[in-house]
Amino acid sequence: MAVESLPLEGEADFREMMAACWEAFENPFASFLRIVFYLKGESPEARTESINEAASNMLAIHGILSSTSHWIKVVDTETGKLIGAANWMTHESSPYTEPRPPIVAVWWPEGDGREYASNYMQQVEAHKPRYYDRPHNGVVVAPMEWGVKKADEMNVPCFVEASESGTLLYEKFGFMTFGKIDVNTEKENASAEWKRLQKELPPDTQYV
Repeated sequence: MAVESLPLEGEADFREMMAACWEAFENPFASFLRIVFYLKGESPEARTESINEAASNMLAIHGILSSTSHWIKVVDTETGKLIGAANWMTHESSPYTEPRPPIVAVWWPEGDGREYASNYMQQVEAHKPRYYDRPHNGVVVAPMEWGVKKADEMNVPCFVEASESGTLLYEKFGFMTFGKIDVNTEKENASAEWKRLQKELPPDTQYV
């Protein structure tokens, strides 16, 4: 199968990417996606609505960060079907040198779900100032080729955030693991809803 890396752009591209992303993170199931995006219900209609809303939000964020955000898709050249994608953020220097306000998961409805997702995001984000000033030498693999080549051109460090299975792949191509993030979801006097989320969406270990 021949593949090609192309810019990922426009509503249709983002919807195709997000649908593929949801499929990948649910087979096998990984809680990450259900935390950083909100599933409105279990019906096919609710799922489609959730995917489309997630795609629109990602496209909007990409537009706001257009000077630094670069989405790349990998397509099967015979069918034109998207088979992979990556989002690269390019900066001349670390964007994490100044304090940032805590992330609030506004994509979740108000309540324990939003607090649970916010807790996850804040703990994952907290590691970035510690790790994102360390160097990495370039590697070449689609769809990573574009991002690593760009980092080499800019002479800046290159980082990938990954799940455990992703880490094993990236390390084969020269990336090194600097640390891992185990999100703590314990809460004093936790509600039944919070405990349900702990059971259904236990945070996966993240690596950088």
